[in-house]
Amino acid sequence: MDILGEILKQVLEGAAQQQAPQRAPQPQPRAPQGAPSGMPNPNDLAEIFKQIFGGGDAPKLPDVVKQFEEKGLRDEVDSWVRTGPNKPVSRRQIEDVFGERELEEIARQRNIDRERLAEVLGRYIPKIIDELTPSGQMQARR
Repeated sequence: MDILGEILKQVLEGAAQQQAPQRAPQPQPRAPQGAPSGMPNPNDLAEIFKQIFGGGDAPKLPDVVKQFEEKGLRDEVDSWVRTGPNKPVSRRQIEDVFGERELEEIARQRNIDRERLAEVLGRYIPKIIDELTPSGQMQARR
C-alpha cells in the first residue's frame, strides 16, 4: 500500500479545493522557457514530497523529523506528530532545515521559484507528517 501517495492525494486535493476560484479562471501567461514559473504544480509537488519522505510507506519520515529537531524545531515537530493543532513553520525555517542549495536544485529541476517552493513545503510538511502519524506517534521501523 502506498501510504504517502494516498496522503499526498488527500492533501493536494484539499489544497486545490481551497484555491479553486469562485469565477471562471482567467488564462495565465506561461513563463518563458527556462524562467521559474513560481508555484509548483501538483505532480511536481507529489514527486518532491516522495523525494523528501522516500515514497510509499515514507521510510525517510524519521530522518525528516530528525532534520527538523536538529534545527531547533522540536516543538513544531512534536505538534505535527502528536494529535492536536499543528504549529506552523516558516519559509526560512524550511530553508534552514533542507538547505538553500538543496531547495535551489529541486526548484531548478522543476522550473519553479525556490522561495515559493519553501513556502509550499512549509505549508504542507506539517500536514503530511500529521497524516503519517495518526496515532500521535511515529511507527516503529520494520
